[in-house]
Amino acid sequence: MNKKFYLALASLTFALLLSACAGNKILDAPDTLPGDQLKKDYMVGNWCTNRELTGQTNKDAGHSALSNTRPLYWSFKQDGSWQVSTSGWLYENNGKWRLKGLNTMVLERSEGKPMNYQASFKDSDLYLKDEEEKFLVLSECE
Repeated sequence: MNKKFYLALASLTFALLLSACAGNKILDAPDTLPGDQLKKDYMVGNWCTNRELTGQTNKDAGHSALSNTRPLYWSFKQDGSWQVSTSGWLYENNGKWRLKGLNTMVLERSEGKPMNYQASFKDSDLYLKDEEEKFLVLSECE
């Protein structure tokens, strides 16, 4: 009995680890320019904050480099839910996301007001520009 229980527990743990590591990217986004029409499927998947690209993009735009961007893991689900993780393993619900207009991504935290970002893609990275013209760049998590 104990061997069967431990085998079942080990199998379940392994299955959970595989599902956590599996990518759920639906559609790779082509490079886009600000104002280009974006599809919801482009956003779905697991994303990581890219500190280097965020810093360089803000520097190129005339802002501070924002090199203190925290490493975060975001998961945008097909149903519009938005999950976050600080480890990349255990995600928790953070709110909702949606597209508005051609290229505006709206992130609505469970608490707080919605934030609007102008979204575009370059080399499979997601560039989000806020209302202050500052960038946050997300790369696909592997």
